[in-house]
Amino acid sequence: MTNSFRWKAALVILLAILVRSAFVVAVDKGLVRLEVSPDSSDLLSFGYNLATRVGFAHSINEDQPFSQPVEFSAWRPPLYPAVLAIAFQLSHGTLFLRSLQVVFAVSSLYLFLRLGLILFGEWPALIAGLAFALYPPLIWYSVDLGTESLFLFLLTAALFVFYAAGRERSAARVFSLGVLVGLTALCRPNGLMLAPALVIAIWLTTSDWRQAARRMILLAVAVAMVVLPWTYRNYRLFHKFVLISTNGGATLWAGAHLRLEPGASLAEVGYSQHKAFRDVPEPDRERYYYYQAFLILDHSPRRFGEMFLSNFAAMYTLVPSAQYHSLRNRLIYSVSYIPLLVFGVVGCWLLRRRWRELSLIWGWVLTDTALYCLFLSSIRYRIPTVDPVFMLGSGVCLAALLERYRRASQRVGAMPSTPSHVPLRARSSS
Repeated sequence: MTNSFRWKAALVILLAILVRSAFVVAVDKGLVRLEVSPDSSDLLSFGYNLATRVGFAHSINEDQPFSQPVEFSAWRPPLYPAVLAIAFQLSHGTLFLRSLQVVFAVSSLYLFLRLGLILFGEWPALIAGLAFALYPPLIWYSVDLGTESLFLFLLTAALFVFYAAGRERSAARVFSLGVLVGLTALCRPNGLMLAPALVIAIWLTTSDWRQAARRMILLAVAVAMVVLPWTYRNYRLFHKFVLISTNGGATLWAGAHLRLEPGASLAEVGYSQHKAFRDVPEPDRERYYYYQAFLILDHSPRRFGEMFLSNFAAMYTLVPSAQYHSLRNRLIYSVSYIPLLVFGVVGCWLLRRRWRELSLIWGWVLTDTALYCLFLSSIRYRIPTVDPVFMLGSGVCLAALLERYRRASQRVGAMPSTPSHVPLRARSSS
């Protein structure tokens, strides 16, 4: 890493800090209206009850996240509420909590710049980092009290740890990757999809299959050591197996309901996830929603395929739904996302010959997208998981275009010019 790159990267990080800090202040003062995530109050409730030593529980009245009575639950993964519980020891202020989100976002950007430098060089890394710093959806999520900023930090850390080692990955590094996968899954369950992506990458980048198998086993052990204590806690609470969360059934039902049933709305989904059957134990509630989802799917591969394709279209849509988003937010989203998608796809195509080396990145995009399309997808799920990959691809694409322009300019400058005193006919004959 050259001093020149350090200074340029520092300026990109400073720009990200300034933009996000200004946005936090603007939201805090009411100058910008924020579309609040429906999960925020529930996450705050879990964090508050952890901080006050009640336990991992949330308020039954989700409109009042700090109220009594509470319900002990496995509805949310535990990592982000645990972070909130630590933060609550210092302050309950929304401004402080949003500033903590900015810290996660800036830390992600630092690792993202270093990852881009390792894989693609200085200019692609800086262009991708600049896109990261100024991308409106990421700026929005950096102040939203949700899991996105923490998840993005853990995801970027896992990618960085994998690629920073080159081809020689020690047992300690593979174990640390497993720990990161486990933490990512305890932040959001789709983080488990890093595990199959890492298995693919280890298999494709390790010449000795025995060594690859040992690394896969070590990875699985590390993931299990992080995740299974939480699974055991859930078993003690419900006396049933719950790996991480109990919202899988409701999520599958929401996907089948929204994509396959005419007239379905998010209001019904919100009711099912936050208010319905609160007197029923969570594992039984989850089983009920799985049953309802398969009734909608009718055990039909065709209907399942329809839901998969509809989820894919919703995840990668160019224009958000007017039913749920304001005209301003839809315009900002489309103007920022469409160029990122185009340049990102072109950049990924330029990198096609490095498919084996970059197998962790494309493996992650495929496994993560497949999981969401099998359950329920949205723009919100794509932004912190896939859009950073498009940023890396955009950096590669734009850096290649700049390099081609520079070489063309040099060729034009190097061409000998015809002396002005030569007659026009002589110039033509020559």
